[in-house]
Amino acid sequence: MLGKTSHLELSRRVITYYLMFSLAVVACLVIAIVVVSTSVWKSRAEDDCLAHLYQAANATRSELAVHGQSNLQLLADRFRSRWGLAYCALVSNRGHIVAHTTADQVGRQYRNPAGTVDHWGEAQRIRYDGDSGPVDEYQIAISRRGQPWGTLVMAVQDRGVWQSVFATARHAPLVFLCPILLLIIGAVALRRTMRPTSEIERQLRRLATLPRTAQHDLQLADVSTPVGTGWNRLLESLGNGQRQKSLDSRLDQAVEGYREKRSEQILHSLPDGVAVTDEKGTITFANRALVGLLGMGTSEENLCGKRMQQCLAIEAAGAAAKQLLDATLQGRAVVVEMGRYGDMSQGVLRVARTPQVHSAGDHNGGHVWCVRDITQQKLADQMRDQFVNAATHELRTPLANIKAYAETLTLSEVMEVEKQKQFCNTINAEATRLARFVDDLLHLSRMEVGSTSLNRQVTDVQRLLQETIEKVRPQMEQKKITLVAELPEKLPELVLDKDKIIVALVNLLGNAAKYTPEGGRVRLHVEATETAMQISVEDTGIGISVEELPKVLEKFFRSSDPRVHEQTGSGLGLSLTNEIIRLHGGKLSVHSELNKGSKFSVTLPIAPEGS
Repeated sequence: MLGKTSHLELSRRVITYYLMFSLAVVACLVIAIVVVSTSVWKSRAEDDCLAHLYQAANATRSELAVHGQSNLQLLADRFRSRWGLAYCALVSNRGHIVAHTTADQVGRQYRNPAGTVDHWGEAQRIRYDGDSGPVDEYQIAISRRGQPWGTLVMAVQDRGVWQSVFATARHAPLVFLCPILLLIIGAVALRRTMRPTSEIERQLRRLATLPRTAQHDLQLADVSTPVGTGWNRLLESLGNGQRQKSLDSRLDQAVEGYREKRSEQILHSLPDGVAVTDEKGTITFANRALVGLLGMGTSEENLCGKRMQQCLAIEAAGAAAKQLLDATLQGRAVVVEMGRYGDMSQGVLRVARTPQVHSAGDHNGGHVWCVRDITQQKLADQMRDQFVNAATHELRTPLANIKAYAETLTLSEVMEVEKQKQFCNTINAEATRLARFVDDLLHLSRMEVGSTSLNRQVTDVQRLLQETIEKVRPQMEQKKITLVAELPEKLPELVLDKDKIIVALVNLLGNAAKYTPEGGRVRLHVEATETAMQISVEDTGIGISVEELPKVLEKFFRSSDPRVHEQTGSGLGLSLTNEIIRLHGGKLSVHSELNKGSKFSVTLPIAPEGS
């Protein structure tokens, strides 16, 4: 509510606050009066009920002594009507209701209600919740001729707080009229007093909406008040100060502003993130590149005022990054590599920090920071290392076998012919494996650099798929794998390099056979639409884990699953297949679940007629 009054002029705001707080005070006083009145009324009502109880008990004892029980019902009805009771009853020592203001209760067994019990000598009160609200039941023992006879019961309906409020509400107009009139008179007087100040505040509001360079037109105020006189003097002083500004001063400011703006433009154009911090490590300047590197929105103002070590999450990074926090290195240049947000998986940043120095060469406590994203460089280095390791392994293994068998043949003077043939076959197989690896590697490299051309021809896809199936059928039959080919009766002809597509599909079906256990199932499904043809190979093999799935198309990648390493392979097949499909303008997608199987889908575009 208070926030909504900020757009009002000063006098109205003051009056609004005045009325709001005054009404709040009056409301608090009224509530306090109601609470106190209710408390006093309850105390008086309790005393009255106890007095009526003792009075009724004496009358009952007298009636019992003179007339016995014959007039007890009339006596109970008289008590109820005289004191406005909820009900009244007389209960014998045996618990039977002898008289009750509710006729159907006479003769029944009486039971005390469940509630809070209070005692005053012979009398007691039981407070419980009735059907119409809280009920106070008062009880006192009755004796006859010195012997206990029974109990007198009187109940009253507890009068709640709201009933007390409603009872006093009829007096509210008279109670509130005088304070409200005084509040209105005070508001009118306050408005007249605040009028000059309100006029000054209105001019200042209008001035705040104008641009800094705009000319202002402030008016003099009424001098009948000290506020108006002070305002007029302020305007006079302001006018003199503006006229006293020299041309040299304005020129210096213009030149300095141009230099600062030019420097900022140069820093903002740099591809590396640059920041300046003070002696406390708070950022005083940051260029746009740093904002993007740290993911702090789109404006450099989002960084200004924040601490550099928090923006870089230095405390969450490794030990090397904590050199930036070392107090002994504050006066020296430091260069570290750290993870973005303290996590290497989010990217790698190279952070260079240089101390600022005075013209005299002293360190002033501030620093200049340069931040560069080297994630791609690190990934390239990592891939290069992986490539070298994998290529070395794939080359060394067959060469070692060839050398070992060749040395054995050379050194052995006498060897069985069959064993010589076996050694020669092994050397030939390893040489073939080595040649195939080199060919795959060369094909893949040429495709990646774009130096391989496709021999595109109109191809009968139905026949191409049959040839592919025949190439892998022996491998399937050897492991007793069921190969299911789901081919449409008619498929469109495609313009593609038949030999390379067969290589890609044989790689997919061969991998499915290689990594599917004996007795498994491989499904080749083909479907065509007006714009594309999808060829999917689905198996019931060992599958690929979620963590390794994004890497499955990388060169030399092989799963860490021991079942994969039981099979021979170079890790180039899927990468080569992916490049072949990409050169045809298609896409290779993978869906897999560990221990359940994999599905590789090839999507090839169908060129429109006449293309």
